[in-house]
Amino acid sequence: MRANPLIVTLALVSLFVVSLVLGYVIGEVFLKQTGVAQQPAVQPSPAPQVPAVVPPSPPPTPVPLRTIVITPAPATPTSAPAPAATRAPAPRATAAPAAGVLFRVQAGAFLKRENAEERVGQLRAAGFEAYVLPAGDLFKVYVGAFAERGNAERLAERLRELGFETIIVRQ
Repeated sequence: MRANPLIVTLALVSLFVVSLVLGYVIGEVFLKQTGVAQQPAVQPSPAPQVPAVVPPSPPPTPVPLRTIVITPAPATPTSAPAPAATRAPAPRATAAPAAGVLFRVQAGAFLKRENAEERVGQLRAAGFEAYVLPAGDLFKVYVGAFAERGNAERLAERLRELGFETIIVRQ
């Protein structure tokens, strides 16, 4: 007895579609368990090129941590007072940071603590004081805690220059 060709074709197409969906779902579960971040697809290049031989660059030199001390200006003027006809512009009002608010530079969020500790090791090798804080199912890697956002932004920029992806978190 011969099978109907239409039924055989539909069965093969259905089997193919089910295989694709199953492969996608298994891949997503595997990536979620290993903590590997998905990366966008790369556009294929028009023609294969021979890679150039580039000597390896030396590892980045650690940047020493610096403490910045700001001293207020003296309260008494050191020069003669300005004439009454000339008025100094009014000082700009700056927003004072809210009490208890910290700005942290986040340099990673991982499903596994081992991966977070590896990132901490990389940051410490580069001369930064990094630490891990658990947050739900994630282990987040932070560098610094600042009262002013500008300080956190400067640190985040230094980390980006060294190749670390960062975001600033207000807590």
